[in-house]
Parts: sequence; structure tokens; C-alpha cells
Amino acid sequence: MLLLLAGCTAKTDSKEDIVIANEEPSLDELLQDEKYVHTIYGELFTATSLAELESILATQLVQFDQQIGVIYKGQNLSPENVEQLLTKLKIEHDMIGGTLFYYEFAVVPIEQGFFLDLFSRFTTNKIEMASILPKRDALLSSLQLEGKAEREQLEAIHRAVIEGMDYNFEYDDLVRDHSPAGFFLYGTGVCQAYASAMHMLLVEAGFEAKLVYGELKSAIANDEKHMWNLVKVDGKWRHVDATSNDRGAGFANQVSKVYFMLTDEQLSATHIWQEADYPRAN
Repeated sequence: MLLLLAGCTAKTDSKEDIVIANEEPSLDELLQDEKYVHTIYGELFTATSLAELESILATQLVQFDQQIGVIYKGQNLSPENVEQLLTKLKIEHDMIGGTLFYYEFAVVPIEQGFFLDLFSRFTTNKIEMASILPKRDALLSSLQLEGKAEREQLEAIHRAVIEGMDYNFEYDDLVRDHSPAGFFLYGTGVCQAYASAMHMLLVEAGFEAKLVYGELKSAIANDEKHMWNLVKVDGKWRHVDATSNDRGAGFANQVSKVYFMLTDEQLSATHIWQEADYPRAN
């Protein structure tokens, strides 16, 4: 019987029988270990094309899955492919774009092809959303939108978001400040909280809407990102930036309309975004 000691070799009758103890298992071996897979990923997914990979990531990210493992059996998978897919998902799936706070990933060659290990952090989760959704529905009910023109409905939602929260200049809770929970549960947050909460209200009220990711020209020197809403009203897309329209609770008229129902041309005077990624607001 061989006696294996950590960091040592066992003495045997033949040099050919020498065994090195405590060798690290390969990734291929770990992915065959059901206990390891269940502990780290819950389950593994398999994709044979970028389209299948996109579908898997979309399904899991909208469910706030923090650790996703995918065995990719397509021809090739590069970090650039994954980054492009994640950018696309943020733009095309607003629940992902509105709640995905941070991510990092690795693409590793394995015997079956490639392994994608994606770790994500979100601004909210399933448990918190269970508290947010009733708040959303109750607020919409209180606004009595039925029978009103679309612009009136938009004005009511816009006002409710601005009057329902304060901009948090302190950043004392970095994740919560970017969450729709900042509006629905805590009454404070930054631009992502304003925009994601407003988006949830707009969509539930029946509007076509998009979250827009960009920058304020005045903040470019500090590399500060910004988020606002694009909403279709009376058949035309228009920009609404509730964050910039919030003068603050100390003002008699807290709700500004400087950045309300603007075209691309009008908004481009102060905002920057990848216009090709979004519907045109002409």
C-alpha cells in the first residue's frame, strides 16, 4: 500500500511507482465532479453556438443568477465574444441592464471546447423584487392612469418618481443606490435607481420603453456614467431624464421638465450615448 504525504513522495520498491500527492485536479476533472458543480454553479449549461450562449445568459441573468457556468462546444469563444454578448444583453433586456451592477468572467479552453465562468452582482434579487413589485402596482393604481392620454400618464409617472426619492450624493450604499429598490423601498438613490424604477412603472403601464446608458457631457472629466429613459409616446420615441429633472425636495417646484420628452438632437446638447443602439427619437 502506498502512503501519500502532502508535498512528499512515497517510498516504494520501484522508481516507476513514485506518486506525487495532492495534485490539483484539472478543470475538466472538476467539471465532472457533481458535488463541485452543484456547490459552485448549481448546474452547468451547454451551448454550441453564440446564439445558444446568448439565450442561456439572458435566461439566467434575468433570474439574478450570480454564478453561471457554460460548456461551449462551438468553433471558438473569445473574451471579446462574451463582452459583446453581455453588452447586447444589457441593451436589449432592460431588466438585465437595470439591475446588473458588476460582472467578471473567464473563458478557459477545456477538452470539450471552452468553459465560460461568469460571476455577476446585481442591485437587487428575487427576494427584494417580491417586495418591490407590490409597491410598483400600488403606486400605479394610486396614479389613476386609466383613461388619460399617454403624455398625461408619462407626466404622472415622471412626477411620482422624482417626488418619491432623493438623490443620494453620499453613496453610502453603493449597490442599493443603483437599485430600483432605492425608489420603491428606500426613497433614495442615483441615476440608475431613478431610471430603472421609472422603466418598471412605464412597462407595467403599457408603454414601450428602453433604458439608455451614456454620459453627461458635464461629467465626462470624472468618467461618470449616466442612465435615463427612452419611451414611446403617441407613436414617437422621446428621452426622459428624471434624475436631471429632480431639482431637489427643497425647491417649491421640485419637478423640472428641461429633460422631458426630448428628441435625439435636443438631448445631444448635454448627453452622450451610442445612438445606433437605440430607437431613433426624431
